[in-house]
Amino acid sequence: MLHNRRPSIDISAALAADTEHQPRDMTLSELVRAYDAHTCNANHYRLRKWLDALGGTCAWDITCEQLSVATQAMVSAGYKASTPNRDLSALGSVYRWAIEKRLAPKRFRSPTIGAKRFKEDIRRVHVTEQEIRALRDGSVAYPDRRFGVFVNLLLDSGARKGEVYNSRWSQVDLEKCELLLPTSKNGQPRTMHFSQRTRELILRVYPVRPDIGLLFEGLVPQRPKSYRVAWAKLTKAIGRPDLRLHDSRHIVAAGMLSSGVSLPVAAQAIGNSPAVLAARYGHLETKTLRGAVSSQWSHK
Repeated sequence: MLHNRRPSIDISAALAADTEHQPRDMTLSELVRAYDAHTCNANHYRLRKWLDALGGTCAWDITCEQLSVATQAMVSAGYKASTPNRDLSALGSVYRWAIEKRLAPKRFRSPTIGAKRFKEDIRRVHVTEQEIRALRDGSVAYPDRRFGVFVNLLLDSGARKGEVYNSRWSQVDLEKCELLLPTSKNGQPRTMHFSQRTRELILRVYPVRPDIGLLFEGLVPQRPKSYRVAWAKLTKAIGRPDLRLHDSRHIVAAGMLSSGVSLPVAAQAIGNSPAVLAARYGHLETKTLRGAVSSQWSHK
C-alpha cells in the first residue's frame, strides 16, 4: 500500500536561519505610515497627536507606562474614554502588523498590551425607519456618487467602515450580492452581504467595473477616499448630526435583533462578539423572546 510521504524539513536549519533576522530601525511615525501604506488604512490621521509627541522616537523604545500616562492625561483634559481606547486599539494594530512582518526585534511585546483602558458608557443608538431611508436616499445625491454605494453597503451589512473603505473589486460577487472579507478585525474571514437595491446602485454608479483595485479609491492610488465630511453633511441634513459612521453597525444589529434574529447569528453576521451585542442590545432580544412566548398564550 502506498502512503503519502510527509515533506522533509530541517528544523535546525530553520532555527539557524532565524538568527539572521534583523529588526528595522524605525521611528513610530515611519512605522505608522508604513502600516498605512501596506494596509490602505489612515491611522496616521487618527494618531496624529501621538505622532506629534512620539513620532520621532524609535518605535521599539516606546513603553506601556508612557502610553498609560498619555491616555490618563487625555481623559483628565476632557477627552471621552472612547478616544484614548480607540487610539490604543489603532496603535495596537500597527504593532501587531510590525511583529507579523518581522520588523520588530525578537521577543518584542507591544507597549499597548497592558496600557490603561478606560470604562466607556454603553452607546445605544435609536434610529427610525424614516431616518434610515433618509440616509439611504440622501447619500445618492452627492457629487461623488460612490458615497451612496458606501452608505448603502454600511446600512445593508453592518460592516465596519474600514472594511468597506478597503473593499476591493476582487472581493465583490455581484451575482450573489456578497463581498468577501479575507481577514476581518477578529482575524477571521467573513462574507458581507448586501441587498439587490445596492447591487443595482453599484451597476449604475460603476458602469465599467475593473477587475482589481479599490471600490472607493481616492486621489492617491491604492488609498481609499474618506467620506467623513460627506457623512457629517448628510447626517446634519436629515436632522441627526449625532450619528457616527460606526453607528451603522448598531443600526443593523438592532434591526436584526428586533426582527427576531438571535444574538449569536446577529453577532456572526456583523463580525462582532455576542457578549458585546448582549451588553448593548440584549433588551431587544428579550423583547423578541417574550413576544414569541406570549404569542401562544391566546391559544390556551
